[in-house]
Amino acid sequence: MEPSQAARPTGSQNPGAPLIRLEGVHKWFGNLHVLKGVDLAMLQRDVVVVIGPSGGGKSTLLRCVSMLEEPTLGRVWFEDRDITDIRADLNEVRTHIGMVFQAYNLFPHMTALRNVTLALEKVLNLSSDEAHDRAMDQLARVGMGHKANAYPGQLSGGQQQRIAIARALAMRPKVMLFDEVTSALDPELVGEVLEVMIRLAGDGMTMMVVTHEMGFAREVGTRMLFLDDGKVVEEGEPKDMFYNPKSDRLRLFLDKVL
Repeated sequence: MEPSQAARPTGSQNPGAPLIRLEGVHKWFGNLHVLKGVDLAMLQRDVVVVIGPSGGGKSTLLRCVSMLEEPTLGRVWFEDRDITDIRADLNEVRTHIGMVFQAYNLFPHMTALRNVTLALEKVLNLSSDEAHDRAMDQLARVGMGHKANAYPGQLSGGQQQRIAIARALAMRPKVMLFDEVTSALDPELVGEVLEVMIRLAGDGMTMMVVTHEMGFAREVGTRMLFLDDGKVVEEGEPKDMFYNPKSDRLRLFLDKVL
């Protein structure tokens, strides 16, 4: 890639070009080869669902997309910029990529509202009033406006996860990454988080979702990846993959989880 392309500012994406593109991404942790040549292109408004067995590389894939983990080999592009280039401003890039983890990672000594406003003030340099208004908008969006002054310890796991989603949304990201955000929740709390994610998809948010919630994957995803042993074994339209798996490996996996 030419230097002028690598340094191109965010917002200059070519119409119709992928928002995110991975090319030949490998990731080793010591001798452990976790990702083995993953290629991926995500368009705006895509809801890409990543399924597969534990240890297959799903979370590492998400972390490479956001560059929380640097690929050992291969390249990652965001809006036509090679963000694996050493000159890329990763702090600026990450303001456009929201990520929500299985662990809520809320500050226990701060209210829900302050958990959301903190990055708006410290990273985006918004005034306290601007941060407050934006945070309240996003808390309301996830159905948590009435809990703005509550502390994490006073909230259920589902409520804490919705606060974490509001915190990411308040940055106004161009893509949201969800890493098994319901897997630590009690079964009766899963639905309230999935409902928020379904609404986001309906609003046109570009999303990549690692999940074990097969109903969500089938009904909400626009595209699905089956990742096993660090490789994309199968990729396609979710319902087609569920009802007509092409690989024996996917068929065996679905037999176990459905």
